[in-house]
Order: sequence, then C-alpha cells, then structure tokens
Amino acid sequence: MPTLVVLTYRDETSAATAGEQVQRLVRHLRIEPEAVAVVRRDRDGWFHLTTNHQPAAGEVSSGLVWMLVSALLFAAPPARPAGAGLDPVLELVNAGGLGGHFQEELRDRLGPGTSGLFVLAEGGTDRLVDVLGPYGGDLLRTTMSAERLAALREALPAAAEAMALSGGRGRAPGSG
Repeated sequence: MPTLVVLTYRDETSAATAGEQVQRLVRHLRIEPEAVAVVRRDRDGWFHLTTNHQPAAGEVSSGLVWMLVSALLFAAPPARPAGAGLDPVLELVNAGGLGGHFQEELRDRLGPGTSGLFVLAEGGTDRLVDVLGPYGGDLLRTTMSAERLAALREALPAAAEAMALSGGRGRAPGSG
C-alpha cells in the first residue's frame, strides 16, 4: 500500500539536504525520483515546492500532483475555491488518510521558517526511514489504499484545471 512519509524540520534547509540523499538512493530505496518533493516555508509564510519530474505529454506531471496535494494539505478550507470542482478531490484526500488529523499535524509542524520532505513510497518504508535517520526531523506518515491513490490521480486533471481557473496566490492562512 502506498505510504506518504513526511519528515519535518525546524529550519528551511534540512529537508532539501535529506531530499538530495533520497534522490541519490532512489534505486536502492525502490522509489521513483518523481515520488519525492521538498516543501520549504520561508519566514514570511510562503510555501516553496521543489520536485524532480519529467512532464510527459498527455499525462498529469508529478510536479502538478505535488503542487495540488500540498495546496490541499496546507490551504485552510475557507481559502480553497468554493464550487471550483475540487470537492471530489478533497473527498478523496480526506478518505485517503491525508485529511483531518494528518492535515492538522502537518500544518502545525510546517510553520514559517521550516521545511518538509515528502516521499510517496509504494512499498515498505523501513529502509527509507533508516536512510533518513541521520538527517533527523520529525516523522509523520499515512497509508492510502492503492485504489484510493489511483482514484486521486484520476481526479487530479480536473482539480488542476479548477485551480488554474480560480487563480490567485497568497500566503498560507495564519502566516501573518
């Protein structure tokens, strides 16, 4: 079952350093390079997303997937565009284990001046956690069923279009 592993750090650079190590070891860890993302939240509260993806024609890019997932995880419900076609995706996010407590915990850990390493692991996560141990960080993880993950990926093109149509950019709620 796919597991989203998140390591959060109390500074803006440690997640990037740990992410570089994961990228060097993707074959050993049996992780796709696109399954890794780093989120940095600067001192002003702005989120910065770094991914390693190769867009393919006719497919939803992994960068877009990470952008949508991070937007859904970090945007408070009132900040999300109402009626913009995101409701099915939000339901999948919540049903898949990414909403509720997981979302609240993640928001609490990623305040201004912090960073997080996100890895979507399709298999076990023990080897990944062992490799990342020397980099410290606070571990948070949630498991989704393969069916829910497939449904989420299928719903993402419509969500991407809805988010593009709604436009707008701003700091995360509570960031000052």
